[in-house]
Amino acid sequence: MTTLAAPGATLTYDVTGHGPALLLVPGGPADATVFDPLRPLLAEDHTVITYDPRGLSRSRIDGEPGPDVLRDHAEDVHRLLAEAGPADVLASSGGAITMLEHLRHHPGDVRTVVLHEPPVTRYLPAGALDGPDIPALFRDQGIGPAFTAFMALVGVDPAPPLDPRAEGNFAYFFGHLMPATGAYDPDLDALRATSARLVVAVGEKSAGLPAHEAGLGLAAALGLKAELFPGDHGGFMAEPETFAARLREVLEGC
Repeated sequence: MTTLAAPGATLTYDVTGHGPALLLVPGGPADATVFDPLRPLLAEDHTVITYDPRGLSRSRIDGEPGPDVLRDHAEDVHRLLAEAGPADVLASSGGAITMLEHLRHHPGDVRTVVLHEPPVTRYLPAGALDGPDIPALFRDQGIGPAFTAFMALVGVDPAPPLDPRAEGNFAYFFGHLMPATGAYDPDLDALRATSARLVVAVGEKSAGLPAHEAGLGLAAALGLKAELFPGDHGGFMAEPETFAARLREVLEGC
């Protein structure tokens, strides 16, 4: 475990393995532990960097978050990669949104970026955003109702109990990160012109679900063919062996 000072936060990250650098970026309220099943498999031939994004788990913020949360998260990726050198990246869900913002400002940090099911709002299918406004529900009624609504949105019903660490992460997510992620509109011209190699990935078992369909839409807008990966939106947790093999295949295809 290593810490890195950043404006308004202290980032905590872990480095495992040997070989080319590979940064894993979690999404939503997730921290580095979401990659626990995948990390040791990739560390056999990569230097794997995992971290808790600011405001989540071990990466504490100083005071209130700034006015541009996504830019702060993108700059944190830049700071981490300044320590590691040019790297490949696997970014999951909302973490892929962070990387879309990062690529606008620091494309030279990365070689290949695998954007796994980025939930870009403009490409969500009709009706995907129907239902309660979860950040507003959090503001008005607190963590419990917002968490229940979010779990129903992602297909987990009934919602599991929240431990204190997860409760703090979801409070930051609902209060700050989810609204910023939902409002994000990628700069397609900048992405088409980037020096980094972009790969948009979708899960084989998530067809028809919002993040899968959003990934297909982003890939098409960038003139890319979406790459199929094992499992669903969390395939790297449920099917880590086959997911790691597919990731290696994609990274070596550059």
